[in-house]
Amino acid sequence: MSKAKNTGQTRLIAGFSRRLVLTTTIAMIIVAILSFGATVVQFNNALKPYLIEKAEAVATSVSQDIEYALEIGIPFGELRGLEEHVAALVEEHAEISALEVMTPEQIGSANLAGSALESSDLADAPVSWAGSAAASLTEVAVMLTGADASAEIVAVDIVAEDRVLAQVLATVDDEYISGKMTSVFFDTLVILIAVSLVALEVVVVFSNSQLSEPFRRAENALRRRADGDLREYQIGRGRGRIAAFIETLNAQNARLRDAVSRALSATQDAARKASLRAFADRTSLFVKEPRSSASIMDARIPLFVFCFAEELQKSFLPLFVAENYSENDLFARDIMMGLPISAFMFVIAAFTPFAGRLVDKFGNKTLFLAGLVPAICGYFICYMASSGNEILLGRSITAVGYAIITISCQSYIAAVVVAENRARGMAIFVGVLMTATMCGTAIGAILADWLGYKPVFLVAMVFAAVAGVMGWNMLSTDLPAPEKKVVPAGMSKSPLATLMRNTQFVLIVLFCAIPAKIILTGFLYLFVPIYLASLDATQSEIGRIMMLYSLIIIPISPLASGFADRLGKNLWMVIFATIASGIVLLGLYQSASVAMVLVVVAALGVVHAFLKAPLIVAAMEAAERSPDITRTGALSLLRTSERIGSVIGPVVVAAMLVVLDYGQVAAILGITVSVLGGVMALLSLRRGSSVAHA
Repeated sequence: MSKAKNTGQTRLIAGFSRRLVLTTTIAMIIVAILSFGATVVQFNNALKPYLIEKAEAVATSVSQDIEYALEIGIPFGELRGLEEHVAALVEEHAEISALEVMTPEQIGSANLAGSALESSDLADAPVSWAGSAAASLTEVAVMLTGADASAEIVAVDIVAEDRVLAQVLATVDDEYISGKMTSVFFDTLVILIAVSLVALEVVVVFSNSQLSEPFRRAENALRRRADGDLREYQIGRGRGRIAAFIETLNAQNARLRDAVSRALSATQDAARKASLRAFADRTSLFVKEPRSSASIMDARIPLFVFCFAEELQKSFLPLFVAENYSENDLFARDIMMGLPISAFMFVIAAFTPFAGRLVDKFGNKTLFLAGLVPAICGYFICYMASSGNEILLGRSITAVGYAIITISCQSYIAAVVVAENRARGMAIFVGVLMTATMCGTAIGAILADWLGYKPVFLVAMVFAAVAGVMGWNMLSTDLPAPEKKVVPAGMSKSPLATLMRNTQFVLIVLFCAIPAKIILTGFLYLFVPIYLASLDATQSEIGRIMMLYSLIIIPISPLASGFADRLGKNLWMVIFATIASGIVLLGLYQSASVAMVLVVVAALGVVHAFLKAPLIVAAMEAAERSPDITRTGALSLLRTSERIGSVIGPVVVAAMLVVLDYGQVAAILGITVSVLGGVMALLSLRRGSSVAHA
């Protein structure tokens, strides 16, 4: 009965939190729509007058040149090179689609809509990845704002001897307006999504720390008191009315505790003493719970803010290296473009075991703050960098801080959750990383488009410092003591040696885990930015396309995990997802377009959503076949092994790009991964057949 009541109360608190998050989400959506509408209206109202002024300035410049020629005695009909000069101006100014000089007679008879002099470069310009949607988006914006998106023609008179000889006609390019409207649409949408996700993180943490947890502690205190448990109840770190209420209960229990203590000291009657002690034991009168308690939510926002800062550079790092490449760099330009990514992953893999030991020695909060020092130093080095070597050094130093901070937060979460909720705790950890990846990648691309590459590292420094302030205020030093484990007799002292004898675990790592990471770091983090830049995609477009990968994984991954649990075939889901991820990359072979890259990245996000969680489960299932290895040890070795793929992925892809074109690299990478998945399938079938016969 008590358990049912407790479950009902827990559901009540959970339902309250869900309603709060739902209400906040609806409010944010409404505000986002209003903000988007206001942005479109403001942009459209400000853009067109600016373009008209610029077209007028260009036309005035041509008019003044012609008037000067007339003043020095050159007849209007004998002007030479005018058409070439006008064409050069049209090519130089993308906002102007046509520019021509016409006499009043020509103006009266010409069809202005079809007689303008157009730039051949503009006519042949590549279509944006949102090209087909641009017109529709502009039409929507026009409908919302009431503005006119049609082309504007600006006329400037050419005057000689107080008489108008001709006019310079400049046509504002309506396609340029459409492109800018599309760009601001997606930039605004990306910013709103990122801000909404950050706001949801804040709401989740706030509702948990200020509402759910205090109510849970109050419920726990009341339930214990109703059951006759008179211990000192846990208050938490809050100082609100709920904490004051629990303190009142504790004060009443303390008075009773003092009275019992005085009675025990004063009485000499053995029977009375025994009765008082029995009462104290029955009511847990002298039991004291910790005054404050650490929570998963303590680490959630500091970790999110730091990871957001780290992800800001992801969409442009290879291009940043290419821009700052010098002859004194360690390797050729194409290799150097991928080397900072590989070095970052290598340092994380190498330093993670040491970071774990440091956390055990100095504590999570101390290490979180200490990790910010190398992270910020690395960002500063990248900001000051003038060569690929310096960028490589900066990213390697930042990797030390990243390893320390992520391990400190991961161990913090593992320390505060109970064993049965550990999977949920790690899911929160992974979810924070994925959300930060999505927001940071997209926002970093927009900032790079607006400000340039180097200022983004200054922004990262600011956010890392903010994460430090949050960590100082939110992380607790009052953590449960680490669990002491007794190693059973006969257990191998080397988990690595044990798992190396586990054939299925090794096959999963070699044929599935490592290829998945090669695709992630080699294809998504290196290949995609470089390839899109070669297709003349803007930095904002690159960030939006890379953001799509995480945006798809975040909602689909929980659904895929549930499907895998119901199916009970985690290994085969991993195998099919590995094969499918390779097949997806073949879409870029002989298909050089930004739209196709978008489709491939989106499809890769869907496939990897079905790969991530089942891969961990499959590895754990394989590890269980080794009786002397723990799940934690297997998971640690799986993560370390995955880093191998993260390290070699950018180097392999960069090396192939030296001698092959983009389509060939994508095809070779895709075929290789699919073949590895196929080999894994054949080996699994053979292994299953041999087990069945045995």
